[in-house]
Amino acid sequence: MQGESTLKRRADGTILPNLNLKRRRLTRYQERQIRSVFRFLNLPGELKNIIYEYCIDVTAAQHILQRYYGSIRDCTNLAAIEAPLVWSRTPTIFLINKQIFAEASFFVRKRSLTFDHGLLDLVDITDFVSKNLFRTVSSITINDSGHPLFQHNILAASWIGYTSLVGQIGEILSKGHHLKTFTLSLTDDGLVSHVTKCWNKGNVCGFRDSLLKACESLRAVRRVGLVTFRGLPEPLSSELKARMESTPIYFLDLPSEIRNAIYAEALDWSDINKQLVRTMGLWSDKRMNPPYPTRTTPGVLLANRQISTEAQDILRRKPLTLTFPRNHGMQKQDHVPNMLRFIRPATLLKVEHLVLELNSWEWIYSLDHFLPVFASPTLPTTAAASDPTIPTNRTSTLTLTHHTLLHHPITTTPRAGTPALKTLYIHFTDALKARFLVGTTQQYPDDTLHASLSHLAKLRGLEQVAFTGDLPECYTAPLAQIMMMPVAGASVELPRLRAVKASGEMVAVDDEVQSFVAGV
Repeated sequence: MQGESTLKRRADGTILPNLNLKRRRLTRYQERQIRSVFRFLNLPGELKNIIYEYCIDVTAAQHILQRYYGSIRDCTNLAAIEAPLVWSRTPTIFLINKQIFAEASFFVRKRSLTFDHGLLDLVDITDFVSKNLFRTVSSITINDSGHPLFQHNILAASWIGYTSLVGQIGEILSKGHHLKTFTLSLTDDGLVSHVTKCWNKGNVCGFRDSLLKACESLRAVRRVGLVTFRGLPEPLSSELKARMESTPIYFLDLPSEIRNAIYAEALDWSDINKQLVRTMGLWSDKRMNPPYPTRTTPGVLLANRQISTEAQDILRRKPLTLTFPRNHGMQKQDHVPNMLRFIRPATLLKVEHLVLELNSWEWIYSLDHFLPVFASPTLPTTAAASDPTIPTNRTSTLTLTHHTLLHHPITTTPRAGTPALKTLYIHFTDALKARFLVGTTQQYPDDTLHASLSHLAKLRGLEQVAFTGDLPECYTAPLAQIMMMPVAGASVELPRLRAVKASGEMVAVDDEVQSFVAGV
């Protein structure tokens, strides 16, 4: 039993020790056999390097392509010959361990790839050569030495094969490489003449246009030690060579003035209005919740911390203009969309200039959602007023004000940050204004409108406030004065807001509501 467990028999009858290390116990004989094995990593570095040289072969794909092209050399019908079915794979020497991988990779960087043909009718060069190999070798050469082997009836296919190969290699190398030399040599008269003759002409030339497309991919390849072009017309050759040999200029290397101009084009608040219009257009059934869009972060703000900071500074200088449409089809207060579903409160805190264009009185209820975001963090607010679960309709808003003043103590609500708002412009259009100026007991703005606009009285420290539209000046002027008062002056007596009656008489708004607005 001991002999059967420690020995194994080969097919030719030779008995060898069983070196299965999964056994729980090893015999002394097995241990001696294991210790007698000479480890590869114990070899001198010179011998290991020789082995690496033999194990690493980057010409296998080139040989496959040459054999395939040789089979179609005298063929007039390319479809009659089947393309080789191969795939690129990692040499085993790179899969042993990290040390061997690092040592062997050094020799790959000294190798070069040479293509004597283009892709011809083959689709993808990565079926034969891996992308990592392209990015690791130190030299790539593309020449047309194999082109004369073909008959003239496949000249176009041969040319397209070269341009396709160049285009794919350019796309691969643009993601990074270790190239020291890159050579593109197209000197055959059958190929070059089609480019040189048509280069400065206005006619349509597929050879010229495909070459330009291939060279465009090479423009993204930078920091190559030496680039050589043969057969390409001037000034394309010189300009492309200088670009590929130059060091790339990164975005943060640009002057700040240019970066700011790019930020200004890449970022804008206008997408919010587009999303609002799109939402109202898709909202056919007003009994259902509005189809709110998915809020996303612009890609420029996700690049890195420096770019995000610089871009946000430019965005803050732009006014946030919210345009609420006149024709909306809403009949109830509950139908008014919540604007915080279009823009986050944290983003609103960074807005410096706000423009509100309320083209219909129903949109005053949208102020209940986002105006409290701009409230000064030092002003007292009620706990009930900060609760989003409390309804805010025409009746309950005013009732809530009375109930809050009588039963809820005034507290300070913690905030995530200080609003950066500096200027505010509001244009308000109310088609129902004439109806409120008919009866002798009615006034404008009425209590419902005033309850929504009262959120503005919680704003402090603004540099400029302007109102246009249907709101009377006796109401907007003191309201603007309150909003431009310094934050530290919250205890100063506030000017009284006044409404106007049909007779032109100006009366103070409800004293109890006024007390709530002032934060007393």
